[in-house]
Amino acid sequence: MKKNTQLLAFLLLALLSTFSGTAQRKNTPAKSSSSTASNKVKSEIDEENYNSVFSFGVTTNTNSGLLGGIMLRKEILIDNNAARRQFHYFNLEVVNVDSYRESTLHAGGNGSGYAYGKKNYLFAMRPQYGREINLFRKSSDGGINVNGIVAAGPTLGFLKPYYVDVYYGRGVLLSEAYDPDKHTINNIAGSGGFFKGFGNLQFTPGINIKAGLNFELDAFRQSNISLEVGFLADIYSKKVEIMALSENRSVFTSGYLTIFFGGKK
Repeated sequence: MKKNTQLLAFLLLALLSTFSGTAQRKNTPAKSSSSTASNKVKSEIDEENYNSVFSFGVTTNTNSGLLGGIMLRKEILIDNNAARRQFHYFNLEVVNVDSYRESTLHAGGNGSGYAYGKKNYLFAMRPQYGREINLFRKSSDGGINVNGIVAAGPTLGFLKPYYVDVYYGRGVLLSEAYDPDKHTINNIAGSGGFFKGFGNLQFTPGINIKAGLNFELDAFRQSNISLEVGFLADIYSKKVEIMALSENRSVFTSGYLTIFFGGKK
């Protein structure tokens, strides 16, 4: 009887163990599926609830050539629960500013090109602070974010002498800072070296203000690719001498287009 009781207890324990293992196996897939769905929802929420964006950009504007300069941008979230998300907008840009009166001539009709009458390059460094507000938020299925931007800051203007190659006859060719009293279309052989004259920079301070729209493309989850277009104005403390033979000005306005590449955190 005792042996039968022990055998019955052993069989009961084995049966309970088998049932428990089967139940555990049945519940495991459901738990895994629930966890996967939860992680997917969390991933989607995290994608939209980023706190900052850091980007590098290349820009062009109506006062420059195709490549106008470079930018570094930092956006920091203010309140993600607001009806329209807002960001602190920090931006640093370094650009080349041309005069709208510049024109290119070619020495000898088809020689090296140069900007006749140009006396100085103008390089502008613009640290900016402003606000960025979300105007249109992309749907869960994708699309683009559209943000409005208003920013302002100081403008650090640097003038660098413009060099030209000057022909003095008998094979003598010298690179000199352009001087309208010495250099004419008859003795200029082309533009001089760009990197000459950085030791003679002149500083001209000013302020700037800009307004624009940023279009954030839905290309990658954790990366940021966006286009920023807008209008910018520089106001200097005095007239900036870019041209020697034309009237110069202290206020420069331009439209700009910038392509940004960066990441979200």
